[in-house]
Amino acid sequence: MSEALFDRIARLYDYEQKEFVKDIPFYVEYAKKCGGEVLELGCGTGRVLIPIAREGIRVTGLDASEEMLNIAHKKVSADESISNNVTLLRGDMKDFSLGKKFALIYIAFRSFQCLLTKIDQIACLLCIHDHLINDGRCIIDLFAPRHDYLAKDKLALDLGTFYDEENDTIIARRSEVHYDLIKQTLHEDRFYESKDKDGNCHHRVWSYDISYLFRYEAELLFEKSGFRVEDLFGDFDSSSYNYVSGEQIFVLRKS
Repeated sequence: MSEALFDRIARLYDYEQKEFVKDIPFYVEYAKKCGGEVLELGCGTGRVLIPIAREGIRVTGLDASEEMLNIAHKKVSADESISNNVTLLRGDMKDFSLGKKFALIYIAFRSFQCLLTKIDQIACLLCIHDHLINDGRCIIDLFAPRHDYLAKDKLALDLGTFYDEENDTIIARRSEVHYDLIKQTLHEDRFYESKDKDGNCHHRVWSYDISYLFRYEAELLFEKSGFRVEDLFGDFDSSSYNYVSGEQIFVLRKS
């Protein structure tokens, strides 16, 4: 398998997302409610997977990034209380066969949007369908696209700073975002800037593309892939979806 999208920034991922924890209780609660084994696609460094395992739930994580999985392996190995509950696998979320079925499969933090075409999105959904028990649940989190953002040719965003413990330095982040209205994708160039103890400046650029989906487009895609929409939330406090909610959190049932 070639280099995955997140391999290049895997070391920084947990520093960068340290403050984003609001989705964890949501996924933990659904994992407990479903009452069976759980699969996370795009599990990364285990940010959501590990809290679920700490509830005594058996959870499998699949990710394309070897570097992200290496970090997850280290975390799991360091916690004897969860090591027997966690299986970590390298694989492609649109083409996997694990030989077992799960009560819940989820794709957190908009990772489904790394699939850029409808062909790939449907392939992923069909794999999920095949791996769910009858009446099993799937949760997919997408960002909610807004026309006022789409109308702008380019957005420049200040993403703030975070502390890189390994190198004892502050890293500043900014990004430039461009929407391709024809391909229905978002291209982001993310810039990481820091200064070492000797005063030398360091710059790193990470570029990626993700797709975006509107509500009814996503619902049709899910229905055509064998799911019915059980719930749609606008945030992880289970509040209702609306145009400016920022999130589209779909809770799906296998039909």
